[in-house]
Amino acid sequence: MNDQILSPKMLGYWSDADIAQATDEPGIYCIYRAANDPETGVMEAQELLYVGESGSAHYGIQHDESRPRWEACLQPGEALWYSIGPCGKANRERLKAAMIHAHKPRLNQDSPYLERFPFDRTTVHLYGRKDKLQAIFTVERQE
Repeated sequence: MNDQILSPKMLGYWSDADIAQATDEPGIYCIYRAANDPETGVMEAQELLYVGESGSAHYGIQHDESRPRWEACLQPGEALWYSIGPCGKANRERLKAAMIHAHKPRLNQDSPYLERFPFDRTTVHLYGRKDKLQAIFTVERQE
């Protein structure tokens, strides 16, 4: 068994206006639908839409072919927000698979990781900006 513990610090949030300031490290990226909270009027992450990964998370966000699908989820007054979890190449796909398997974002519905997890047991401990995400979770191999 090759059990693994992954502990990325989720950095963010960035909007389209300030995504150029995001880290360019390799890792996963989370795409959120953000809207004003009805009680406070403050813009907040409302829903995790998508999880991706790239050798440059900043580049991945800007050039992901799913962008039109992200934008189609927005209602008037809403915006896309992005967060990045730096992760080296060796574990990037495993982390993405664990995130998709555990959180089931609606725009990752075509991912093979929704129903199966081809890696050994993986425990993910997220810290940093993790709104709408489980802070600690374990995913077991399912093929």
